[in-house]
Amino acid sequence: MTVFSTSETIAQAVETFYLDREGKPELIPIGLPPIDRELGGLGPRACGILAAATGVGKSSAMLTSMLANRTKVGAVSVEDGPDVVGARLISALSGVDSMRIRRKDLTEEELERITKITKNPKLKNMYFSYPTAGTVDDIEKAVDDLCAKGCRMVWLDYLQKVRGHRDDRRHEVAETFTRFQRAVARGGAAGMAISQFRRLGDGEKIPQIYHLKESGDLENEARLIVLAHKHREYGRVRFRVGKSTYGGEHITFDYKRDASGTLREVSFLDYANDEDF
Repeated sequence: MTVFSTSETIAQAVETFYLDREGKPELIPIGLPPIDRELGGLGPRACGILAAATGVGKSSAMLTSMLANRTKVGAVSVEDGPDVVGARLISALSGVDSMRIRRKDLTEEELERITKITKNPKLKNMYFSYPTAGTVDDIEKAVDDLCAKGCRMVWLDYLQKVRGHRDDRRHEVAETFTRFQRAVARGGAAGMAISQFRRLGDGEKIPQIYHLKESGDLENEARLIVLAHKHREYGRVRFRVGKSTYGGEHITFDYKRDASGTLREVSFLDYANDEDF
């Protein structure tokens, strides 16, 4: 283990943020534009958490962020297989509702739109691994494989689904996040892990960091924690930065579901027209 002097620590920060040369620092975008615009993303080997209750749209938000990301991005999907993820991607890119895709209740025009999305350039920068109900060893191997493909941002969907390596659930979830971080760091990437909230109590409407389900040390280890919850109107999801070691805890933004069921960032025009929000 290397011991750094204070001067060496400062020198490392100067190098990390390119303060001694031209060009921007190597920050990896998350794919959530309001956060990327203000914070620039995460540094290599850093990990954050996106937390929401069941049914809010955690996986949908992940896919939306992957499609919005300008760098190569990967996802470890422990819960959903390629059929579910593929249908959501088809919906997001074609505008066709995923339930209609499932029933094959499609018009000729919609089938043509779906056929064309295979040529979408965004697909070249996205990779997936599906260790369904996998162990923590499977997760680490999946992250290694995605980083070997050149992925700079890696998502884990989701922490509480990984089981079998600890008897105590709190420490099991914490260890999963730690080993996910280790694998991401090994690949020189950044990571975002999806986490559930525990059930909110009576009168609790807006989740806080301490609502992270079986959180263990998640709130201490994560560089960034983004909290999401349904906000009044059905389909509208509010995201806010609950913790950031870089600042920006004031960042709040909304997504809503479009006709295909895909989460999209709410525009300024939407806010202007939404008198009841």
